[in-house]
Amino acid sequence: MVLGSLLRWPLPPVARVAIAGGAAVVVIAGELGLITLRLPQNARQVPEWIIDEGSRVGPAQFGFELGTGVRTFMTSGVPYLLAGAILLLADWRAALLAGAGFGAGRSWMALARLWYGDPARWDRTLARLMRPLRATLGCAAVVALATVVAQLLGGSG
Repeated sequence: MVLGSLLRWPLPPVARVAIAGGAAVVVIAGELGLITLRLPQNARQVPEWIIDEGSRVGPAQFGFELGTGVRTFMTSGVPYLLAGAILLLADWRAALLAGAGFGAGRSWMALARLWYGDPARWDRTLARLMRPLRATLGCAAVVALATVVAQLLGGSG
């Protein structure tokens, strides 16, 4: 929150929106495969044994390690878009909600794979659907960002 406040302080709302909008264009171009993005990451895979552990502890540990950046491969620029938008545009309540949503989404992915029954089939299906999924989620992130921008420029943010 402090970092975001320091970043927001010298920038007028239009400049913050322009920066976030430019980042959105770059991220969506990457999600659609129009450009190649080299994402900053701690490129170490969370071991599969953590995910495949038969209890809820495995997915929780996976979510913790992935969410905190202890071990992570970033296959999408959308989390970076979200982080930048939070720094530039969000108040503390929106930042807290976004963090909780991100953590829940990451955990849900691991839990869904565990509950699917056949992790190998889940992985194959996910690989087949990854491109349209990335495009859909990227566009959804842009719609969410546009909603925040409209509120900010409308004077309610």
